[in-house]
Amino acid sequence: MASPPFRFELHATAGSGARTGILHTRKGPTPTPAFMPVGTHAHVRSQTAADIEATGASVMLANTYHLLLRPGTEVLGRFGGVHPFMKWPRAVLTDSGGFQIFSLPADREISEAGAKFRSPFDNHLHLISPETSIATQQSINSEIMMVLDVCIPSTSSLELTREALDMTHRWAVRSLAARDAKDTGQAVFAIVQGALYPELRTESAGFLTQHPFDGFAIGGLAVGETRDQLYAMAEHCTRRLPADKPRYLMGVGTPIDLVECVHRGVDMFDCIMPGKMAERGYAYTFEGRLRMTRSEYRLSDAPLDAGCRCPVCTTFSRGYLRHLAHGDHALSTRLLMTHNHWHYQALMARMRDAIREGRWDAEYQALTTALRPRDDKPRLVPASRQGDFERVTLATGERAVRHVGHGEVMHPVGPWREANRLYVEQCGLAERLKVRDEEPVRVLDVGLGAAANAVAALTCARGLAMGRPLEIVSLEHDLTPLQLALADPEGFPFLPPWKEACEAVLRDGEWHTPNLSWRVLVGDAKQTVEELDGDYELIFFDPFSPESNPTLWTVDFLRAITARMRPQGAVLATYSSATPTRVSLLLAGLFVGQGLSTGTRTETTFAANKRELLTAPLADKWLQRWRRSSARAPHGGTLTPEVETAVLKHPQFARSP
Repeated sequence: MASPPFRFELHATAGSGARTGILHTRKGPTPTPAFMPVGTHAHVRSQTAADIEATGASVMLANTYHLLLRPGTEVLGRFGGVHPFMKWPRAVLTDSGGFQIFSLPADREISEAGAKFRSPFDNHLHLISPETSIATQQSINSEIMMVLDVCIPSTSSLELTREALDMTHRWAVRSLAARDAKDTGQAVFAIVQGALYPELRTESAGFLTQHPFDGFAIGGLAVGETRDQLYAMAEHCTRRLPADKPRYLMGVGTPIDLVECVHRGVDMFDCIMPGKMAERGYAYTFEGRLRMTRSEYRLSDAPLDAGCRCPVCTTFSRGYLRHLAHGDHALSTRLLMTHNHWHYQALMARMRDAIREGRWDAEYQALTTALRPRDDKPRLVPASRQGDFERVTLATGERAVRHVGHGEVMHPVGPWREANRLYVEQCGLAERLKVRDEEPVRVLDVGLGAAANAVAALTCARGLAMGRPLEIVSLEHDLTPLQLALADPEGFPFLPPWKEACEAVLRDGEWHTPNLSWRVLVGDAKQTVEELDGDYELIFFDPFSPESNPTLWTVDFLRAITARMRPQGAVLATYSSATPTRVSLLLAGLFVGQGLSTGTRTETTFAANKRELLTAPLADKWLQRWRRSSARAPHGGTLTPEVETAVLKHPQFARSP
């Protein structure tokens, strides 16, 4: 009797629950634990199917929602499914499209029937039900199909989670029935949901395992929860899933996440991180993660990873790859993506070998030591004063951080209120994040301080159905203010929900999830601004005042910031409305307008690299005041005929013909 086209063989299990086996599909065997490269649109970004096959990957993930809209089931049917279409000979797993639909900011309606939404391409109305999702996946002809589920943030309320869970269970049963109605040899996986509520996760696993699904996924994680919560919930679920079925943790993760979750019994993973981090100039190695824009690699003739046999490591030096990354060349992204995908497959093979050979505990220790963020965490001093900074209590009762030397207070009207009103709300961050686009919203945060602005942006993103990822890069000379604030959770209540992220940027300089990224460049901003990669859509310009920190308000520095602004349109918000500030911004090449009031400041400044992005641009009235002012020069400069001419002839003040 022939074996069924889909089956799972468990070969070895370590004491922790880590396990290895073989997943058999119509397209051959896949050893587990396995990492599936993400081929959202029937390709892995910057890679061909042959490139991915060369890494050793034997399953690729494709996206039902995107393939339904483009190229559509008619095209896929014409080519005989996704495999011949993209020239991929191995297995494919298709998600149901649920996550993408629920991430749409508008024009979607969820009911028992399914999810109704409009295509962002042609405004055509679609309904994805459990039945149509399965039918679409059958036309794609993947080896593994996912049930349609209700996707909500992991931090959702108990009431909302309960409603989503119940509908997910009803849809799962309908998806299974739709698969069974047409024998295609395709497997179908159910998805355990329940957010961060262990009792709901237990209930979900108990319900779904009563039905003959071919495997079980753990969904609704890696969307804002802490790393510890992710690991704990993954382990909670794997212990409640059958040993003879594969377990798939959706959307995870970084190399250390893979190690920790394999340790807890997960068999299958997918994530955009190998490609996403390559786009940001990062390479994963068994010595840790390398940021290839760093000047230390400029003269290095060493490969990225001496033990890696990928075509990048066997051909190119770190010096050459640093040159490509520093120049933001397209080839940098392609080469780093190639290496990262090889690294992920090498990591999975290394873990499989260790489990099979009975030495997992030692390998786990070695991998976590090598891949976990470095443990040289700065000491958080509980005293109210540290170095040049001290915590103070404002008249409002809120706490802030003050520089002992010159006495300036960061966010004198209260850190949280000013961060949200002046930067997050005024720059329209929420509206930008809701737009459906793979291009991230990139924020340059000049002056990290106590991290109020960066954390306000992260908090805004966490509460949204994000259509775009969020990336934040903060520039800071001294991390003491954040250390002081983090040591006072009662005084800075906006920080504890982001404690892990704050500790990560203090310790490692960066923190990432699939949709959120925060990096801190420490040093003189005049130098670190040169290390920036890519361009930025929003600039939170919040250094100490021109009197206390004059070099960051000069025309030269602002020109360096302007050069990093997104050419298609970018905005800059700052608390200063001083005439020299606005002159400096104008001379730096920006269009300048009035910004929101913040309580103690009746007016701030809002600038952009395109005039139409301003709602209240400076006009003749300001120009008349400037002509009468005794402070007409830019910060750090003098009033010369050339400066005066440049201001008067700025395109902002040009009269229409």
